[in-house]
This record gives sequence, structure tokens and C-alpha cells, in this order.
Amino acid sequence: MQIVVLGKFNPAICSPAWFAHNGLLRESVATNAQVQVVHPQVTDFTADWLHLQVTDDRFAAGTQQAPYGRLRDLVVRVFSECLHHTPLKAFGINRNVHFLVRDAAARDMIGTTLAPVEPWGPWREELDLDGQFGGMTAVRMAQLRPDGRHRGGQINVTVEPSAQVGREGGTGVYVGVNDHFVTDQEGADSAARLMEILADEFMRSQERSDGIIDHIMSLSQKEG
Repeated sequence: MQIVVLGKFNPAICSPAWFAHNGLLRESVATNAQVQVVHPQVTDFTADWLHLQVTDDRFAAGTQQAPYGRLRDLVVRVFSECLHHTPLKAFGINRNVHFLVRDAAARDMIGTTLAPVEPWGPWREELDLDGQFGGMTAVRMAQLRPDGRHRGGQINVTVEPSAQVGREGGTGVYVGVNDHFVTDQEGADSAARLMEILADEFMRSQERSDGIIDHIMSLSQKEG
């Protein structure tokens, strides 16, 4: 799970010590953080369950450990209590899952369900779907302005073979869901507005993303 905030940031201040000083992380967690870099152009560190990357236009906080609500709480506190005057443009709630299916045929079942080969005419005969010679490489779907969001808000879903699991046997699938929200306010009020939306929408976004991912997983169980 990852929350990415877009705006104007000062990466150099976002050190583990700064997070501890502002009560966002325990002192012991900050002290034992694995710091890759803290620099005016980029900060990158891992502290217990949190992985943080900050550049001058992107603040990305992620975790692989549930409960994910603490990630939302951390980001909301950063921009509501500490950096509330920071101009923000948008944020995204990203859910990325890699999973294994029983065999390459099950993976191809997902591919042919989402991207049927029949519309490709005679060329479809060359798409020998045995996990070696062809088929779907990526499908991306977008829902624009869901729930009447401000212009630019959307839900983006990507499905493709996994580059992390099951590569050798062709049994890995990646599903990524990006739930993107754009502010309807500018200037000093933008942070408050976006954090209000994040606090309100996070659980709904997580449930929606999990539902999409569960459905994609279920496609490998369809009867051929």
C-alpha cells in the first residue's frame, strides 16, 4: 500500500529525526531507520513498517504491513499538523499486488478474458497461448471522475504478467490500482482539503481496490 502526494516539498527536512521530533514516529524507530539518502533533492529511508521517498514534487509513503490505516494517519498528520501550509495538487492511493496462479494456462485465462484474441483476426492464430509465444502483455483501464470527483480524479487499473513472482513458470500476475484525487482548492487551503478527502476516502478506496484485485484473481479459476 502506498500513498503518493503531489505538490511542492523540501526533501531535506523529511528525515527520520524530523518525524520523531514531530511525534510522527517513535524515537527508537527513527533512530534505527535505514537511511538511503537525506538531501535537498531527495530523501529515502525505511523505518520499521514505513518506507518514505520524497522529492521536490512527490511525497510517497508506503508499507507492506497491515494495518494500512496507520499509513493514512501518518500522511494526514504530516500535512494537517506539520506541513499544513504546503501547496498540494493531488494524491493517489496505490494498491499493488503480485500473486501466483496454478500454471501458465491459468495466467493466460486471465489475459484472454480481459483481452480476447478473437478480434485480432487471422493474426490470432499466431498467438499460441502456451505461455511462451504470445498473448496479453498489459491491460490498463481508467474510470474518469468517479463519484463526481474534481476534474483529473480517476481510478486506474493495470494488469500484466508479474516481474517479481512466477517469472520462470509464467505463473505470476501483477495488479495495480491507482485511486487518484485532485484538489478543488488551491494555495494554503489545498493541504487541508486533500487531507480531509484522504481521511474520508481511504477505507472505501482500499475496499474497492481489494474487490478489483480479488475479481482479477478469480478469473484464473474460470472454466476453460
